[in-house]
Amino acid sequence: MKKQIILGLAAVATLSLAGCSSSKQSQSKLKSATTSKTSQQPSFRNNVAQLNDKTIRIKGVKTIKQPNESSPSMVAFIYQVTNKSNHSMTPMDAWNANMKVMQNKQKLDQTEFSDDSLPSNPNENIAKGQTVKSSVVYKLNNTKDPISINASQGINQNAIDPNSNQQIDGTDVGTQTFAISQ
Repeated sequence: MKKQIILGLAAVATLSLAGCSSSKQSQSKLKSATTSKTSQQPSFRNNVAQLNDKTIRIKGVKTIKQPNESSPSMVAFIYQVTNKSNHSMTPMDAWNANMKVMQNKQKLDQTEFSDDSLPSNPNENIAKGQTVKSSVVYKLNNTKDPISINASQGINQNAIDPNSNQQIDGTDVGTQTFAISQ
């Protein structure tokens, strides 16, 4: 009888310790998953700029010809902005703060262009967790050279040398190149 009680107590103690052990293991797995999710570094890959406070996803690129032109003179980028911060932002502010568009190392100028096929919500407020689709249009310098978009995180306080290829804003998180389709 004593043996059965001792064996029963030993079994209960073993199961209790096994339960504590698996609980600690689950907590450590959860902690490492949370740590890796929050420590994601800003990046710009596959048309997606993952930044600390927002995600900018380029959904499409469209060249635009004026009716009297034989080749495109403008390019439109259709994009989505998802706000990951507690601060309200607009698609235009998010794009302009983090994306620099260049052709042959020269910054392209934004221009106004109205087209029903382009989403136009540049000043819509985006609350935390919301996503808004918009577009931005640039004048092309030529129709031969590809367009590069540089994404950055933060603001660079250093003086800017217009003759160099230095990053204008903060930490460079990546550059992607887009060919111009005729």
